[in-house]
Amino acid sequence: MSADNPDLKTNTDRKLRILVITAMYPSAEKPFSGTFVKQSVQSLIEAGVDVEVMAFEGAGSLRNYIKAGGQLRQKLKTGAFDLVHAHYGLTGLPARMQFQVPVVITYHGSDLLGEVSTNGKYTTAGRLKVLLGQVLAFLVDGRTVVAPLLKKTLWHQDAAIIPMGVDMETFKPHPKAEARSRLELHPERKIVLFLGNPNNGVKRFDIARAAVDILKKREPNVELLPVFSAPHEDIPYYLSAADTLVLTSNHEASPCVIKEALACNLPIVSVDVGDVALRIAGVAGCYLCLQNPADVAEKLALALAFGGRTRGREKVASISLSETARATIKVFRKAIG
Repeated sequence: MSADNPDLKTNTDRKLRILVITAMYPSAEKPFSGTFVKQSVQSLIEAGVDVEVMAFEGAGSLRNYIKAGGQLRQKLKTGAFDLVHAHYGLTGLPARMQFQVPVVITYHGSDLLGEVSTNGKYTTAGRLKVLLGQVLAFLVDGRTVVAPLLKKTLWHQDAAIIPMGVDMETFKPHPKAEARSRLELHPERKIVLFLGNPNNGVKRFDIARAAVDILKKREPNVELLPVFSAPHEDIPYYLSAADTLVLTSNHEASPCVIKEALACNLPIVSVDVGDVALRIAGVAGCYLCLQNPADVAEKLALALAFGGRTRGREKVASISLSETARATIKVFRKAIG
């Protein structure tokens, strides 16, 4: 999208100037935090929007969010911003602690679905965050959600469904042998990739591990590869090196890893959470499974027997970063009026 597109202009015929506020953003201390937010910001910049990011440390502290609201008001005094874009429901609180410019909130998942502890139960703190996020939806000027499930959950029904876009330039297939050589992985083993923190109980790594243990009784050459803290630029190579991806979470909204695996044409085995069923529907080599080791093992066997790459990249072409940026800009324009 070129910078002269009318969606990028305000009533004074200048480019949109957006202040993004987020408690999720990569930093030297947390290089993997909110990489999808950074990608979204970059896509808006490439689309011709003038964007400034205000990242703050939320750390689950309401005080930090209120403090961020004061900092945001100071920024608005010095910058000619047209709109504040808040990522995550609770971040709508500091964003709405001013009425100088419109606010748009993007809801990402747990901010509407709740937070699940390692014992599988929803937390009280998570329920309070959901409640606050639901109320804030009525106090702002625009809302987007990353999955249809979230729109059904949001009390305010005027929300645009805009998935977090896929960086199609970064996430593309590489030759398997080349990817394994780069990552120093065994050239012959069948690799089941688990992308996520194995210590995060919500991700249910224990189910993936038990499933692969079952599968190994029939196929000893299978290896479960958990990847959590690898450099972001290596993730497309892991997706190209693996034979299948497995996702066994209790709780997801629109997992980026599924869309990125599709962009790399990797077979997928996943439980039916969030928008996974929508994303993999009709893609040969991708399978939904029950959240139990036996069924996960059966579907992994099918994915490995598929024996090649999928055509998943075609499925996610419509949610590239450029396309989702275009949709987001339309929401901004509607909120500004």
